[in-house]
Amino acid sequence: MEIVKAASGDTITLAVIGKLNAATADELGSAVDLALGETKSLVLDFKGLTYIASTGLRILVSAQKKLKASGGTLRITHVGEEVMEVFEITGMNDIFDIQ
Repeated sequence: MEIVKAASGDTITLAVIGKLNAATADELGSAVDLALGETKSLVLDFKGLTYIASTGLRILVSAQKKLKASGGTLRITHVGEEVMEVFEITGMNDIFDIQ
């Protein structure tokens, strides 16, 4: 998995490329934690994400809780069909701001 960070104004975007599973979830967790230290507006760009496992969903839920507690926002963009199916099956599409 590859994570590309970009900043624009007060927003940090993390583009996630590859597979988000047990082997790569800690990498995303660390990148998210670093970003949360810098901003209250986080965008996760999943255009290049081909797979997400439950460990990846756990990272997203944790980030959402931290941002809500600090008055911040989390948006998820460019979700592919396979990843969206996981969000829909788990009901996470109702929890996250997916654009």
